[in-house]
Amino acid sequence: LLGVLTALGYWWLYPVLWLLPLATWYQLVSRIRNIAEHAVVPDNDDPLRNTRTTYANPLMRLLVAPYWVNYHLEHHLFMFVPCWRLPAAHRAMIDAGRRHDMELKPGYLAVLRAATSGSGGGRATAQAMQHI
Repeated sequence: LLGVLTALGYWWLYPVLWLLPLATWYQLVSRIRNIAEHAVVPDNDDPLRNTRTTYANPLMRLLVAPYWVNYHLEHHLFMFVPCWRLPAAHRAMIDAGRRHDMELKPGYLAVLRAATSGSGGGRATAQAMQHI
């Protein structure tokens, strides 16, 4: 890629479009995703509660959670399911009546609020889940 950009006279695009986001945006997004996936969960022994699914709108999916990584609970439970099938795995678990057993959050801001509130983790409140 660098060679092609250099040959076309656009060598400066490589650091601007690849290295700069890698050193800035990627670090922030990776930290937010790690918090959303594994932090502030109530039970490390229960596979339904030791990681979470965070609902993401299309903008969050584009910027923070590509490849359906917001369905992290389903990824851990069904690791051989392709990423594009994780939403279907999630719906199947909900349809099977497992919603109240699962660690779910209505969005990344809700996860960050829980992580910074000092109140610890736990299931999403009924009030927060009404927005899903």
